[in-house]
Order: sequence, then C-alpha cells, then structure tokens
Amino acid sequence: MSVSSNDRLGFLTLLVPWVLANPGASVTEIAEWFDVPAKQVRDSVRTIAVSGVPGETGTYDHLNLFDIDWDGFELRDEVTITHSVGLNRVQRFTTTELAALVAALNYLAAVLPDEQAVRAQQLAARLGGVVAADTEPERDRELLAQLRAAGAEGRAVEFDYVDAAGRPSHRVAQVRSLRLSQGVWYLVGIDAVTPEGAPRSRTFRIDRMSDVGQTSGAELPVAAHDRQPAEVTLEVDGEGAPILVAFGIQPSAAAGWPVRCTVSVASVAALVRHVASLAGHARVLGPDEVRDQVHAHAVAALARYDAQDDEDGENA
Repeated sequence: MSVSSNDRLGFLTLLVPWVLANPGASVTEIAEWFDVPAKQVRDSVRTIAVSGVPGETGTYDHLNLFDIDWDGFELRDEVTITHSVGLNRVQRFTTTELAALVAALNYLAAVLPDEQAVRAQQLAARLGGVVAADTEPERDRELLAQLRAAGAEGRAVEFDYVDAAGRPSHRVAQVRSLRLSQGVWYLVGIDAVTPEGAPRSRTFRIDRMSDVGQTSGAELPVAAHDRQPAEVTLEVDGEGAPILVAFGIQPSAAAGWPVRCTVSVASVAALVRHVASLAGHARVLGPDEVRDQVHAHAVAALARYDAQDDEDGENA
C-alpha cells in the first residue's frame, strides 16, 4: 500500500512528540500504536534525522537538526530522539480537553461499525478515560438508528418508559436530538405542550425505553402544569468538568478551579445521580433541600456496600 506525502507528513508530526514522550520505544510498538507498517516507521525515523529548523543564518548545522540514538535504532530497533529542535516540551491535554475527547470517542463508538467502534474505545482507554459500557450493542444501535430516522422525518415516537424512581408510564415524544453523557444515551424530545401552546422538552434515557414505535398520529397531550426548574449552585474541580459540559458550560483552559456556578435544573434526581458519579469532584452548595438529597443518596449507597460486605463475610 502506497503512502501519500500528506500521510507521511501527518505521521511525522505525530511521531516526533510521541517518541519524545516514550523514549526507547521499539519500532514494533510504534507501528502497533499508530497502526502503520514497520517499514513506514523506520523510513520516518530516518527522515527525522535529516529534519530541523534553519538557524539565524538560514542554514542548517548539527544544532538545528534532530538527532537520534543510532546504535539503539540500528542494533536494537529502538527509537530515541537525542536532540530535538523547536519542541522543548511534550504537549499535554488539559483535563477539560481530555474529558471532551473521551466523550466524543464514546459517542463515535456507539454509532460506528464494529471494527471502528473498537478502535475508538481503545483510543479512549489510552487517553485514560472511562469507556462507555455497551452491554446491548445491537439493541442500542438499532434504537439509535430508529430514533434518528424519526427525528429526520419529523415523526413522533411512542414507548414504554421507567423513570429513575421505577415508575412505569407510556410516553409520546417528538424527537429533537440524541446526546451521550457519562456513557449513557439520552433522547431529548417534546412530550407535551403547555396550556399556552409552548412545547415542553423532556429528556429520556434510552436504556429505560422499551416497545418503541411510530405514533398512530395522536397529538401531543397538553400539560396540566409544568414544574419550574430549580436553581442549584455547584462547586466543581477540574475532574468534575463533565457536569459543567452537561449544562452547556465550557470552562476555559485558564479557568481557576474549583469553579462555582448556578445552573437551572429540570430534574433534581438526575442532578443528584450525576453529582454522586463525580464524588469528591463536584458538590452542591445550595439550596439545602438539594444538598440533603445528595447526602441521602450517598448514605443509601454506602448502606448497600455495607450490606454486600456483610453478605460476602458470611459466605467466606
């Protein structure tokens, strides 16, 4: 397979900082990491050794060129850059950038074909992220495709739904969008209209939906009343950045952590679960009733762990 000049340049751009961060890596390891032939790695390493940045006089000398450990390369097939030009440090992603990358890779893993989905999951794992669990891949793919088609055609869907409290209901919703958060897919849709005629938006976890089908043409119901969203003040550190992203807040790379902000919450129960999933990295400062719910959730979770420990001790 031939490799274009653009591909070679792109590979070199990625290879140099990677080798600087992983000195002594073997040609085989590099080839497996980047999924390229070993010959391309060796050719690129030789190109690095004759590359550089011209000096003040516009000419090249040994101080303006990259250099490698030739003994290690030729005798042991290992790559170490002994002199770099223009790269004084290895670039690192910020916590926010990593969270965004992992979220995007998990999103892609859920919609790509099997082989490409696996590669997206592997890259997310290499970045140190939590790969979204995929216990029902076929069912999820089929349902996501069905919901996307309904949204594209402007159709509503009806389905059975079980909420966070375990209450079952039959719902009708017009599909607005699908989003992935913390490894879970959600349907954002319009499930009713207010008495004034305004659409009411609701979010549904697709793993709690069943018997999904196209509606028979019934109009959306009129909501008797609509709960006012709660205003909740959060304090979040860098590791808790995903909760800010979920509320549409994009902290800058220069943000001073922890960040305090007030968000409008439609479902306090969902917020409590989200905060609990980021234990130690996000906390509710107010109002007190929401803080109490977070505390009760944590106490109940600890009680379940204690009960499991007792059961394991009895079975030992």
